[in-house]
Amino acid sequence: MKHILLLLAIYSGCQLMSISQEQTKPVYPSLFASDELLTMSLYFDVTSHIRKKSEEYCPSKVVFYFSEEDSAAIDVRCRARGNFRRDNCHFPPVMLNFKPDTLFTTDGYLTKVKLVTHCIDNKTYREYMLEEYLIYKLWEQVSPYALRTRLCDIYYFDRGKKGKNYRALGFMLEPVRMMAERTNTIEVKGEYFKEHEINALDADRVALFNYMIGNTDWRIKGGHNILFIKRFGYRREEVTAIPYDFDHAGFVNAAYAKPAEWSRAKQVTERDYTGRCRDYDDNYYQLIDEFVAVEEGLYEIILNFEYLDLKHRKQLLRYLEDFFERIKKPDAFIRTIRSSCMNRY
Repeated sequence: MKHILLLLAIYSGCQLMSISQEQTKPVYPSLFASDELLTMSLYFDVTSHIRKKSEEYCPSKVVFYFSEEDSAAIDVRCRARGNFRRDNCHFPPVMLNFKPDTLFTTDGYLTKVKLVTHCIDNKTYREYMLEEYLIYKLWEQVSPYALRTRLCDIYYFDRGKKGKNYRALGFMLEPVRMMAERTNTIEVKGEYFKEHEINALDADRVALFNYMIGNTDWRIKGGHNILFIKRFGYRREEVTAIPYDFDHAGFVNAAYAKPAEWSRAKQVTERDYTGRCRDYDDNYYQLIDEFVAVEEGLYEIILNFEYLDLKHRKQLLRYLEDFFERIKKPDAFIRTIRSSCMNRY
C-alpha cells in the first residue's frame, strides 16, 4: 500500500510536469539504452483487459520513473496483443500506442511499444517471462541486429469496474523501426523470399542460435517469428533475418510449449536444427567460432541475472553448456545438424 500511495503522489506531480512542459516537448532518457530495472505505472481498464482480451485500444496513461528526480506521465492507448498469448494468458501482453510527438527520447520518437507481461500471476509464469527476457539479452551478444529490451517493475492501476491493481515484472521490446535506425538498416515487409534474396550467413546464425536455446517455433518461410531488414551498402536483394518471440524455447521450457509441427523434436528441451541445409560447411565452421567466442559472455549474463534464484540460473547454464560441448566437436556437430536440417526455408 505504501508503494501505491507513493506512486500516486509522484503521478500527481508528473501530471503537473507534463502540462507545464507540454510546449517545450522534453527529451526523455532512452528506454532501452540501460539494463537497470525501470519502474513504471500503467493506468487503464485492467478488468476489461483480462476479461475481453480485446485488440481494440482503450485510453490509458503511463508513468515512467527514470530516477527519483526524473519522471514522465504520458497519455497512451493500450490493447491486448499476441495471438497465442492473448488466447492463453490470464493477463495478456500489452501494446502501448503513443500519440505522435508525445514520447521523444534520446533514441527518437516512440509510437508503438510491445510490453511482455507475466501471463499468469504465479512464480512459474514469472520465471517464463524472465527466461524469455534473458534470451533476448543472449541474442544481443550474438548479433548486432537485435531488438533491445528493458526489464520493468510495473504497477497496474485498474480503471475498470473491479478496481483490482497489480504489480509485476515485465519487459518492453524495442520497436523495429528504432532498431533499424540504430543499425543503419531498413525493415523489409514480406513473408516469402527466394533463397538468393536472403543472406545465408545471417540466416544460419539465427538457426544456430535457435538450436542453442532449443527453439523450433520459428521459420524464415512465412516470416514465422522472424523479422527482416536490409543493410545499407549491401546487395540490394539480400535481407537479414532477426528472431523474436522465444517463449516456446527449451531454454524456457514452458508447460504449454511444444515443438513446431515441422520439427522432429519430441519435446521442447530436445534440440533440433531446423535451419537450411547447405552444400558447403564454411558457414557452420565460422558460426561455431563466433559462438565459442561469446560463450563466457553468455554465461555471465545468466549468472548475473539476480531476478532468478541461483539454482534456476545454474539449470539454465547447464542447458547452454550442453550446446557448447556439442559444437566444440565441430565435425561431429556438423554431421548431426546435416541429419536434421531442412531443404527449404
